[in-house]
Amino acid sequence: IVKIILNIKFYSQKHEPVDELIYLYSFDKNSNNNDIGIFLTEWLKIKDIVNDSLSIFQKTKEELSYYNLTNIDDDIFRGLYEEIIEQTHRQKLGEYYTPKWLVELVLEETLSEWNNNNPPKILDPACGSGTFLIYSIFYIKKRYDITSNKILEFIAGFDINPIAEMITKANIALILNEPQTSQFQIYFRDALIDYDLFNYNPVKKYDLIIGNPPWIVLRSIKNKAYQNFIKKEMRKYHLLNKNDVHLHTQLDISTLFFNKCVDKYLHRDGIIGFVMPRSVIGSTQQHKNFKKFEYPQVKLLKIIDIEEVSPLFNMPACVLIGKKGRKNNYPVPLNKYYGTLPSRDISLKEAKSVLSIIKKDFTPKINGENKSYYYDKFKVGLSIFPRSFYFVDLKNIKEKTVSVITSREIYKIVKEPWIHELTGEVEKDFIYVTLLPWKMVPFGYIEMNTVVLPIIPKNDKYILLDLKDMIRLGYIGLYKWFNNAQKIWDNFKTDKAKERFPRLIDRFNYNNLIEFQYPLNKYIVLYNATGKDITSCVIDKHNLPKFVANNLTLIPKGFVPDVKTWVFETNSQNEAYYLSAILNSTLLSKLIKPFQPRGLYGARAIHRRPLEFPIPAFDINNSLHLQLVSFGRNLHAFVKDMIQRKMKKSQIRKNLINEISKIDEAVGIILQQRR
Repeated sequence: IVKIILNIKFYSQKHEPVDELIYLYSFDKNSNNNDIGIFLTEWLKIKDIVNDSLSIFQKTKEELSYYNLTNIDDDIFRGLYEEIIEQTHRQKLGEYYTPKWLVELVLEETLSEWNNNNPPKILDPACGSGTFLIYSIFYIKKRYDITSNKILEFIAGFDINPIAEMITKANIALILNEPQTSQFQIYFRDALIDYDLFNYNPVKKYDLIIGNPPWIVLRSIKNKAYQNFIKKEMRKYHLLNKNDVHLHTQLDISTLFFNKCVDKYLHRDGIIGFVMPRSVIGSTQQHKNFKKFEYPQVKLLKIIDIEEVSPLFNMPACVLIGKKGRKNNYPVPLNKYYGTLPSRDISLKEAKSVLSIIKKDFTPKINGENKSYYYDKFKVGLSIFPRSFYFVDLKNIKEKTVSVITSREIYKIVKEPWIHELTGEVEKDFIYVTLLPWKMVPFGYIEMNTVVLPIIPKNDKYILLDLKDMIRLGYIGLYKWFNNAQKIWDNFKTDKAKERFPRLIDRFNYNNLIEFQYPLNKYIVLYNATGKDITSCVIDKHNLPKFVANNLTLIPKGFVPDVKTWVFETNSQNEAYYLSAILNSTLLSKLIKPFQPRGLYGARAIHRRPLEFPIPAFDINNSLHLQLVSFGRNLHAFVKDMIQRKMKKSQIRKNLINEISKIDEAVGIILQQRR
């Protein structure tokens, strides 16, 4: 369609036959990526479909010829680009389409910092369909008296997607009425990769860098080699400290894009204006170094906060505008726009007529400077994955063994290639229970899950058994179960897993977490690792649920927490109830909100964030602490009664509102005392 439109615009007077049109315009001979065009050309020549394809092209050309292509003043291929590249695929690449009003706003704010009589040389290093570049052309044409050919010297773009390269060139050709795309500085390339390693020509520098870089966290990149390259680049630009390597997977690549583009492509005193995920200026630990703007040095000139503008992206966003080569100092001016737009893709003039703006100063919030006494005492549970190998339903209970089958319920959350059914008879001593976070409610739980685990308690530790240990100790049922599981693991595990977890139990004992499980401690305080709000409960390991089958009762060997929960173990019931009361407070959930990264489903990552607030050690002599103990104990009993009456989770939460508000008062006083 793009090529047909170009033909109509520039060559319709020649009345070329459609088959010649296909041959000439289905790919760009001057592009450094001809694969797509060659594919189209060969596909259209297939004998069985050539007549139909030519007919379709002829009809398409006839329909498009009715449109006036004389004066193009917009990115007319943007919608086509979105249709060609599915949204799910674009989001895997970190692409988020920028609406027209926001493109105009970024350019207006960025170009206002350009104080020079000559037009700036502008680069969009992730140009997509070319919208930022098109509006840059409009700006240059309006402000400077130069020809269309001359404008091309000031506009450049990169994109990792070859279709984007083609569509951007087509857009510029229409805007400038210039069919010779060979002179366009639009390139199919990854802006993060140093293509000039063996090229003696210096990298071209620009006065302005604008755009919307890829928004994607490292863990979402599936290519291991590219992931390792990104990690190396992150270290190069000091985006993480040595002791924060565990945060690698949470770092948004847009931060690396920002730093590297400034370093590699921007002149000193040049200006950058990027649309970014708002989390990069939030209080997330993984972005604390980025907010320093030290490698390379960038003085942040302005922040535009657009989190409360809708409709927009499905993630909160902001715009960062900065100048290269100057030291950054906070506070920084921040313009916060908010309001509802009549539609997503309107002009800036229309957007400003309905949006409100608040101007203030911004200084990043810093959390964790006064951490809880319990910060290092809570640990994550065990990595019970793949779940189909461990979660079981009980079929038949015998004197020493239990007949089990992979839990039917677990198939709701297990994904390929781990949807497998195992059946077998295992020794009773290896039946444990765990609690999944979505089965928790404040001060209680709906039900536990039975799991088969290859561990035995010894003193106050668990011993992990491998297949040889199972045979040596005579646990034949357990051996058969995990021998079958190991075979499936070997067949379907990824290359990365083959390297890191040759044995299934290596995956189970990820980060040696078995060392932090203590069978003899009576009480466990749990809270969810992710979710809208913190949810906590206390588990009494001496009072676990019993399971009945064929009129026989099974008492689980023990309780083992799941990796989706954070855990503190203690022999003090008072301390357990004290902590659970604090963790269930609405106040603490509200306090962590500014420090949570916001994703597709809002702020959901909890992890250690509650413990970055000054929750003190339990003190038996502190009246407020004892008051929280009383709340915790009574509410656990109250919730247990509601669960026995089959009350829904939403109703349970509703019934707790008044009591939790009283907890909030005590928690507020305790936290204030420690600050």
